[in-house]
Amino acid sequence: MKTLELNGSKRENTGKKDAAKLRKEGFVPAVVYGGDNELHIQIDERDLDKIIYTADTYNVLLKVDGETYSTILQDAQYDALTDKATHVDFLLVNDEKPVTVSMSINLEGSAIGVRNGGKLRKPMRKLKLKGALSAIPDSVEIDITDLKIGRAIKVADLNFDGVELLDPASNVVVAVKTARGAVAEEEEGEEEAAEA
Repeated sequence: MKTLELNGSKRENTGKKDAAKLRKEGFVPAVVYGGDNELHIQIDERDLDKIIYTADTYNVLLKVDGETYSTILQDAQYDALTDKATHVDFLLVNDEKPVTVSMSINLEGSAIGVRNGGKLRKPMRKLKLKGALSAIPDSVEIDITDLKIGRAIKVADLNFDGVELLDPASNVVVAVKTARGAVAEEEEGEEEAAEA
């Protein structure tokens, strides 16, 4: 899993008035869960943008008053008008306890079915993975080069070492649907043979 460092500082007060004041000053109130006690902190909203406005999932190393906490972003709340983060939750993580994260799916290659006129369908944008922090991949890469018209890759077809997939096995991750003018599957093989 990709790692990113963020600086924060402890909040002295945790009320609504204090949170509103922080936001006016360009900070976002945050809470770190998972330890003996909750840790209330504030983070510069410009630094926070690096992890909340991206498709990537990070192991966030929070540096707070000389201490470093290994965390993942658990939840973020946004202002309905400005779309700026108003509050974020982090979860403490370590390699002894499995974590659950949602990872973006990246497709590699050009599907043969698409080259023959089929239409690529990607009903799933993310996969939910569970495993030790060190086993979670930086990203979910799926090779679609051999995907023909009428074929699909389902969650059951995927496998990552040391990681459990939590989405239903029957869920379609990516598929190539037939389209008007598409080459029939039997012809795909003939074309490949002719090219060879």
